[in-house]
Amino acid sequence: MLELIELLLAGAVIGLLLGILGGGGAIFTAPLLIYAFDVSPLAATTVSLVVVLFAAASGLIGHARAHRVKWREGTLFGLVGIAGAVVGAVLAGALPERVLLGGFSVLLLAAAYAMFKPPRSDGGEHARRGWIAVVLTALSVGLVTGFFGVGGGFVIVPALVLVLGFSMPTAAATGLLVIAINSLAALAVRGPQYLDLGVAVPMALGAMVGSFVGARVASRVPARQLQVAFAALMVGTAVFIGVETAMA
Repeated sequence: MLELIELLLAGAVIGLLLGILGGGGAIFTAPLLIYAFDVSPLAATTVSLVVVLFAAASGLIGHARAHRVKWREGTLFGLVGIAGAVVGAVLAGALPERVLLGGFSVLLLAAAYAMFKPPRSDGGEHARRGWIAVVLTALSVGLVTGFFGVGGGFVIVPALVLVLGFSMPTAAATGLLVIAINSLAALAVRGPQYLDLGVAVPMALGAMVGSFVGARVASRVPARQLQVAFAALMVGTAVFIGVETAMA
């Protein structure tokens, strides 16, 4: 019962961050499962996909009611990214766990950098890029989701601002749609053999509640201060994972 409560609370915190920032919070799902709940890296990243999927879908509801979601562009971006998500999911099952953990450290550092230096909020000042840039960006986002089991919001949100010219609120909202599509595709490839429903279900339920609340309070939270603190936590986690992997 205690572990169930802990999983629910952990999922709620992750969902809250996901709802507020439009991504990013779910990047801690796998490290939490690996080091706090003793779940294998591959199983942890698979459970993370479930958490990301349900949290993104829940957060999307609040943003949709506020009319911040670009449904057509987000759906197309997500569908293009499915190929990357499939490749990433296959690679995750084929490569050694040490490679997955080492890559996760690098991913956390990249995410921290993106949090420290977010794109400018007025996406209208950015010229839209050509379709090649859009396709390559969508594939890259899908690859990150499929391989690491994360939503990739720290990549998606800047990409939607810089590549498609979205404003930050619209990019954060539409990013949840892209995350949901890519997560579903990667989860379908990994299949049930790596999925522990006893862990995934309570975390996903907690994340759904947290994400829904996060989306509703997103405009009232000092997002910049939260981003900086979140980035610092990412750096610390990256160092911890790197040291643990090197010493294993």
